[in-house]
This record gives sequence, structure tokens and C-alpha cells, in this order.
Amino acid sequence: MVNFKIKFSFCSFIFLLNFGLSSCKSPFSTIYTVYIIDALPSNSKPLTVRCQSKDDDLGYKNLYPGGEYHFSFKENFLGGTLFFCHFWWNGKNIIFDVFDNKIDIYCGEVELLSNDRNHECFWKVQEDGFYFAPHRNPPSIYEKKHDWPTALV
Repeated sequence: MVNFKIKFSFCSFIFLLNFGLSSCKSPFSTIYTVYIIDALPSNSKPLTVRCQSKDDDLGYKNLYPGGEYHFSFKENFLGGTLFFCHFWWNGKNIIFDVFDNKIDIYCGEVELLSNDRNHECFWKVQEDGFYFAPHRNPPSIYEKKHDWPTALV
């Protein structure tokens, strides 16, 4: 009988802990928005982007110069959230992580009217490579993170 009570109490505790954490807002719910901005020359071909995580395939997107694409997600409570994107442009392609536990600390916090914590990260795609900034307002200084590889002919 004692063994049953211990098992029941333990299972009840785990259920309540899981329910409590899943229904919590701040500081356990952090929403991130990743922006990809096409800053390629105005007369260039479209930039094709496909972003994915372990669980989600966000599909193919075609961006034209001056355009942008963004997606939002809640970070896993225990961390480990990762999104990577594959970029194609002008005969070149590259894949890299646009969000992981090393990048998230650099994403800028946004003031919104909600109980969630909101952050945003910006990737600007230029002819010479990929630049990162933590926020758009006030304007950030973009830092180059990746070069385009040499095009295959």
C-alpha cells in the first residue's frame, strides 16, 4: 500500500510540474522571431530560402531584393532549439544555423503587450555574405557571419 501511495504521489507531482511549466508565461515562454532580409542588388535573381528545425520544415520561400521573410517560435523550455536555413542565389548555396543556443543570447528583446518574453534576430543577405544583428530599432550594426561559397560553374 505504501509503495502505491509513493508511486501515485510521484506521478501526480510529475503531472503537475509538467502542466505548470507548459501553461506558464514569462520567464518560461520566450518567443523568438528570425528575420531574413534580402539586401542583394536590385537587378539580381531571387534568393531562395528553406528553413527547418528538427520538427518543422517551413518550406521554400523566394525573396526579391528589398523583401524579407520571418518566422516565430517558442524556445524549448530546456533549451536546444535549433533552426537552420539553406540559401540559394546566383549559382551559390549555403546552409547554416540561423538560431541556436549560441545565437539566442544575442537576439534583441522586444517590448510587446503580453506576458511572454519576445526576442528578434535579423539576418541580412548581401552579395558578399550574411550579416547578423540583434534588432532593427534602433538600427543595429550588422556583423558579417558567413561568406557565400564560390559558385559552381
